[in-house]
Amino acid sequence: MQTNQTFHQKHFIWLMAILFFILFFKLGSAPIYILDEAKNAQCAREMLQRNDWVVPTFNGELRTDKPVLHYYFMMTAYKLFGVSEFAARFFSALLGCLTVLLTFMFSKKYTGALTGFCAALVLAASTQFLFEFRLSVPDPYLIFFIAAGLFTGYAYLQQGKLLYLLLAAVAFGLATLAKGPVALALPGLCLLVWVILRKNWAYVFSWKMLLALLVIAAITAPWYLAVHKATNGAWTQGFFIEHNLNRFSDPQEGHGGLFIVTILFVLIGMLPFTSFLGEVTKARKAVFDDDFIKFAGIVVLAFVVFFSISSTKLPNYPMPCYPFAAIIIGHYLSKVINGDLGLKKYPLFIVLVVLFAVPIGGYFAIQAENEASRVSTIALFLLVAPLAMIAALLRWNNTTNYLRIIRIAGAYSLLNILALHIVYPVLYLQNPVAKTLATVKKYKVVLSYKLYNPGFNFYLDQNVQKFFDVESLRNAIAANPDAVVISRMDNEADLQKLPLKKLASHHDLFESPTTVVYASYDKP
Repeated sequence: MQTNQTFHQKHFIWLMAILFFILFFKLGSAPIYILDEAKNAQCAREMLQRNDWVVPTFNGELRTDKPVLHYYFMMTAYKLFGVSEFAARFFSALLGCLTVLLTFMFSKKYTGALTGFCAALVLAASTQFLFEFRLSVPDPYLIFFIAAGLFTGYAYLQQGKLLYLLLAAVAFGLATLAKGPVALALPGLCLLVWVILRKNWAYVFSWKMLLALLVIAAITAPWYLAVHKATNGAWTQGFFIEHNLNRFSDPQEGHGGLFIVTILFVLIGMLPFTSFLGEVTKARKAVFDDDFIKFAGIVVLAFVVFFSISSTKLPNYPMPCYPFAAIIIGHYLSKVINGDLGLKKYPLFIVLVVLFAVPIGGYFAIQAENEASRVSTIALFLLVAPLAMIAALLRWNNTTNYLRIIRIAGAYSLLNILALHIVYPVLYLQNPVAKTLATVKKYKVVLSYKLYNPGFNFYLDQNVQKFFDVESLRNAIAANPDAVVISRMDNEADLQKLPLKKLASHHDLFESPTTVVYASYDKP
């Protein structure tokens, strides 16, 4: 274990305070609009309204996409704070803080306080990490509990203490309630590989392991059995076949890609410090000089390879390995700070290019989106970040590597603060749901034809009645003259056959569909 005199506890306290600010400040300012957020937040709301802790539904229909854990947390937040965007995201943000804290604690325990601090710094500077932990989705829960399970599982294999094993079992059980079998299979594979490499079979073939399996079963089995029974097996079939097996074997919803896509997700998602990956690779013998770092490497490799060969690829899929990638990079940075390795300048120029590209590219991307073009200049606020990086480069000489690394994180954190607290909320208030919601709420009944934007549900006090053929919709309109119809422009040819007038048409932000709103001619 390394020792050092550079790390100061107050620096970590400041880091956690800044992280808390980034994750919680204006947490409810952006609307619930992104498809995954809308469906998860509304599902928890419907379960709370029914006081149903077993069957997840969206718009009154069975939702088989995810298990129940994150719904429980959101329902609890709704009870504490009321139903709101802030409440839907509250526990996600809290788990973001706890994930960084956990990464620091176990890195400090096994590799030293400086590595722990640097690992925490890497995570806290990652835009994707911060963004994900400000969403009402299951991934924050999965990431935290997988990290907790792997950390405590490693501790058990190193020390053989029953407490660590039981904590790992609880964490893996909760992770399985967050996203299903992959939450147990992949971490289990990582720990098995470590056992094989270290030939540490005594801790595996033990009564303690049987106890751990019983704990996992006690946490997971009651709900999985209850939802299977309550839905006559429909949830079980939908989740395990469609949302697990099919996602691995076939691209879902167009989210496919080459093997390298997952690697790019991680490299971009963990900027700015993945810019040092080349140097980490060059110094791999010095970096991977510790068992804990080698274990972190196994975890990163397992998740990246698995989701690279999976047919469905999304940026959030490999994110459970982010704390472990941060530990590897953090260990490299600690060696740089201690003078064991040199600090190259070229990764900073990579970061500088990214910091200039984001606001400039963002400006033109927003300008090209008609619904948001009027706020395109908001992206230029982000130019503060590359200017801060230039200031850090100008002060490169006559300072320590410790301060240089903190300044890199600081400059990138300016990008994160401005993007998450200003740009994103302003931009996503231009979405079609926000622009048409006041109009839709004027009507007593809300109907939909074929597909519609699920973001409406979270803001309505009723389910949206769905129709898939013209005649059934015609009959519904006749029976409910005070009804509004929401749909997509693709279906306008059918809607124009009905006694309806168009009230609004707005393009879904950075997506292909266009939301349309129609109502009866009889309504003033």
